[in-house]
Amino acid sequence: MSTQISSFMETNVIGVALDDSVEKVCQVLDDNKLCCVPVFSPDGAIFGVISASDLVHFSTQRANPKLEHAWELCTHRVIEVAPDISIQQAAEIMSYEKIHHLIVTEGSACVGIVSASDVLSAFLKTEFI
Repeated sequence: MSTQISSFMETNVIGVALDDSVEKVCQVLDDNKLCCVPVFSPDGAIFGVISASDLVHFSTQRANPKLEHAWELCTHRVIEVAPDISIQQAAEIMSYEKIHHLIVTEGSACVGIVSASDVLSAFLKTEFI
């Protein structure tokens, strides 16, 4: 499947700042009905990603109750891809890395985000067209 992910990615990327509170991260996810948000540094670079499952893990483990900021609990190994990769490549990366979201970048700028649901929808649309 050669359809590029730029055809299916969400371009209105809502993120949080490094120093945003865990409470604010939860509010952003809830208000926007999101499953993950990128964490941006002050210069706009991607520092990490926080998923809903990260927050569930954080709240159930309470391993360090002093954690207060987004940068303290985000996943720092962000998988970034170019907007011209295919849906097939995106699916392969997600499967191999065992992740549900890819951050789409051009240069150092975040231009979109692709979820496993987006990839599945793309496969279904091309299968039945």
